[in-house]
Order: sequence, then structure tokens, then C-alpha cells
Amino acid sequence: MPYPKYDNIRGLVQDLSEQLDLRMVELRESSPQLNVRPADAKMFMLISRQPRSVSQLAKVLEISRQAAHASIKRLIGHGVIELDFAEGNNRDKLPTVTEKGHAVRQKIGAILVQLESEISDVLGAEDTEVLRGLLKRLVTKDK
Repeated sequence: MPYPKYDNIRGLVQDLSEQLDLRMVELRESSPQLNVRPADAKMFMLISRQPRSVSQLAKVLEISRQAAHASIKRLIGHGVIELDFAEGNNRDKLPTVTEKGHAVRQKIGAILVQLESEISDVLGAEDTEVLRGLLKRLVTKDK
């Protein structure tokens, strides 16, 4: 029996997010240094976009602090992040992107260009930019 069709925005965004994540995994597999666990890739993306504590990362990803620490440890092992003391705080450490991590981000950027090109092939260039604008408005509405 097929699943019922849901057209609510939250569900559609979740479905699209899953599809994009799967496609990113496929595209990253072509480059050995980018081929990491999907959870670690998501952790790296969050750290790259905005510095946050391990606790904050765990909360955003809805994982335990132990799981967040394990992911960070693997990323440190890959040499793409390091732990630095938080500004004005000699106790808490924040994961930050290393020089190698910035190089990896550039390679991921090229993959994102390919992914967005695939989206544009489906939607057309104009609708792709409309979608980007709408998503930006939703993401920044409370900031």
C-alpha cells in the first residue's frame, strides 16, 4: 500500500533535504578525501558556517554530546578541524576549521555548484533563483 501524499511545506523541505543529502554523498564518493560519514559531513558543514560549542552542535543535530565529540574527533583525525579555546574562556573549546578544512570546503563548493546546476536543470535558472530567495527569507526572518 503506498504512503499517503503529504504536501505540507515542512514535509516537502524534509524530503528535499534527504534527497540533497543523498546526492551529496554520491558526489563526495568521487573524491576520497571528501568521502566521510554523512553525519560527519553535516557536522563539518555546521562548524564551517558558524562556530559553536560541542553542546550547541549536539543540540542542533539532535545527538548526544558523546556522539558530537566522536564526530569531532573523527574530523580532527581527518585534519579538517581543530579545537581552540573559546574567546575569553580558558575552559570551553570550540571546533574551528583548519587550513586543510578550508581547502576541503572549496572542493565541496565545487560539488555544490554541480548540485545547484542539477536543481537548475529541473527548475530553470529563474525559478532556482526564486527558490533561493524564498529560502533566504525564511532562514533570516528572525535574525
